[in-house]
Amino acid sequence: METEFTPFMRDLEARFMAATGFVDRSQYKIFYGQVHAAWLLTLGINPAAAPAATDSAGKTHTPGKAASSSATYFENNEHDILDCEWSENLGLRKLLLPLLDDTLSRVRDEVVKTNMAFRRSAKASHIKKEHAFDESAPYLKEIVRVVRPQLVLLTGPSLASFNDRFAKDAKFLCAPERKESINQTVFAASRVRLRVTDTSALVVQVAHASQWSATYAEYDVARRIQSLMEAP
Repeated sequence: METEFTPFMRDLEARFMAATGFVDRSQYKIFYGQVHAAWLLTLGINPAAAPAATDSAGKTHTPGKAASSSATYFENNEHDILDCEWSENLGLRKLLLPLLDDTLSRVRDEVVKTNMAFRRSAKASHIKKEHAFDESAPYLKEIVRVVRPQLVLLTGPSLASFNDRFAKDAKFLCAPERKESINQTVFAASRVRLRVTDTSALVVQVAHASQWSATYAEYDVARRIQSLMEAP
C-alpha cells in the first residue's frame, strides 16, 4: 500500500533511470527507507556490491544476502539501517544511538539515509566519484529539500564534496582531523546554509562506518556532534 511519500520517491527514481539509462536496481540504489522530513540525513559514498551480484529488484546480493529491506518504497516503514545486518549498519548504529538518546528505534522516524552517488559498485574506487556525485546531485537536492535536515552526517564523503554541491556560506567549526595510521579523516565539521531550503545545518564528516567505526568512540564523535548541535 502506498504512503504519502511513495509518489515522490517513485517519480524521482523514474527520472533518475531515464537520465542515466539504468534499467533496474541492480545498477543503482537511492533509498534506504522512506524519504520524509527528518532532522538527520546521513550520506555514504555509494551503494556497495557489484551490479552482477545484485538482483534486478535490488533486494538481495549473491548468495542471498540482503541488499535492501524493501523491493518497493518502504511502505511498511522498513529502514535498512535497522533491518539489514551489514557491517556498515553495525558501525553506524554505534554513532546514531547516543544521538537518539539511546533509542535506536527512533531511526525510522528521524533519520534518512542515502549516498552522495547512487551508482552501485563493488568498491567505491570502482566508480569515478566526482562524476557519480554530479550524476546524482540533482536528485539528491530534491531529497535534501524534502528532508530539511539540521544535521548532515557524511560517513566517507568529504565536507567539500557535499558543501560544494549543496551548501553556501560554509564556516569551518572543526578542520579535518586525521588518523594517519588508517589514512582517514575521523572528524570535521562546518555550519552551512543548505541551498535548496535556505536553512542552517551542521555538516559533519566521519570515517566510513563499515571499516572505521571504532574511531567514533576513540575520537568521542557523538559527544562532539551533540556539543556542536547545542551551540548557539
